[in-house]
Amino acid sequence: MPFNSLSFIFFFIFFAAAYFLINNKNKQFLLIAGSWFFYSYNSLFNLIHLLLTTSITYFFAKKIKERVNSQAYLFVGILLIVLQLLFAKYGTSLFPLSIATQDSFWNSIILPIGISFYSLQAISFLADVNSKKYDSDLSLKDVSLFLSFFPQSISGPIHRASELLPQFIFNNKIQINNIVIGLKTMLWGYFCKLIIADKISMITSPIFGTYLEQDGLSLLIASLLFSFQIYFDFWGYSSIAIGVGKILGFNININFNAPYSARSFKEFWHRWHITLSKWMRDYIYIPLGGNTNRKNLLHFCLTILITFLISGFWHGITLTFIFWAIAHAFLYLSETFIGKFSSKFFKNSRGVFMIRMLSIFKPALIFILISFTWLIFRSEDVKEFVTIIKKIGSVSDWSVPNAYTNYFIRANIIYITIIFCSIVIYRKSFLWKQIEYTPNTRREIIVETIFVSFCTSFIFLLGDLGGREFLYFRF
Repeated sequence: MPFNSLSFIFFFIFFAAAYFLINNKNKQFLLIAGSWFFYSYNSLFNLIHLLLTTSITYFFAKKIKERVNSQAYLFVGILLIVLQLLFAKYGTSLFPLSIATQDSFWNSIILPIGISFYSLQAISFLADVNSKKYDSDLSLKDVSLFLSFFPQSISGPIHRASELLPQFIFNNKIQINNIVIGLKTMLWGYFCKLIIADKISMITSPIFGTYLEQDGLSLLIASLLFSFQIYFDFWGYSSIAIGVGKILGFNININFNAPYSARSFKEFWHRWHITLSKWMRDYIYIPLGGNTNRKNLLHFCLTILITFLISGFWHGITLTFIFWAIAHAFLYLSETFIGKFSSKFFKNSRGVFMIRMLSIFKPALIFILISFTWLIFRSEDVKEFVTIIKKIGSVSDWSVPNAYTNYFIRANIIYITIIFCSIVIYRKSFLWKQIEYTPNTRREIIVETIFVSFCTSFIFLLGDLGGREFLYFRF
């Protein structure tokens, strides 16, 4: 049940009404029932996979908590979760292509929604129980709530048990402030998805779909636009999830913090898909000794490479995702070594001045290089990526965008205007003040009215609810 569908809108209206009317004693059971219905809406096998992961997590968490052979139980529990994830995501490669791609019944069994995300939460749960970072009493109800909570478990944000489970202690009060903030956050999420991301897709998809016929400049424009498409698409989903949680009284972690304003690749990963980055840091990078062996150059490089490779495999097992991971590891490490070199050899005033001047252009440079990695991410295979790069890099293939591209740009000029206006006005201090707080002064009320009216009008006039699925639903 995708967020950008009428079925979800109606589901959430009725669910929220029931949630506010039911007594506190039964709210947790309603959340579980609603989440299970949410998962099984398109296929019952989605729920079966979720229940299997829940059962594995609960059983091994109980065993780990007994502190007898806890490391062995931790290893086996994580192994089973990973094997289920691998089978679900990559099992089609184990079977004949005609079966895996043509049989919708088979696809419903082997391609469950959300498994990439709730599997990470299940692994973190077992690890946190083992390390006593989560040491509360365990119950099957708590594990079910943690893994199935529908606002965030299909495509994140990813949570730890210590962050989410304590919030399931309910009170009787309906907080109007939470409802208002939640609705505004959802509104912004739908605006990001329906008005920005989907409209960019109307430009980029036809260009990438006929990349062999396109000139280098057209492909460059499409590549840069795709960076905004994937950002607003995923940010839109995360904002809707945060808004849904807020209405119900839950604080869901933010996933994005103006990532394209980053001045380094390290900062970018502190701002982009924040909860996944933190998960990779805490459960892959640090256990591999990333924080304790930074002086060992080879160990540090291998740790960074392995962390990015696991992130790449988590997205997909194709060569494009492997190259995407290697590209990010290379850029991250190159930046680290260049930073050490420049700080050592440019200590005089002229060198400091040069570094400061170059730093002005760093966000633009970081954005261009990140867009390059998104092109790897976007390509169907390595051949497509190499062909596009050759066209972009070939001066002879650069020309005024061909008529095909011009048609789509002219036809979507209003959307391009909206997109770039939204990018320009996006400043955390402005936008999130409108979303996260209720207005008090007359000026704030006027600004909020304009903001809400602007988003609502464009969604109703130009939005296509249910038109394009979220990009991260593929994972």
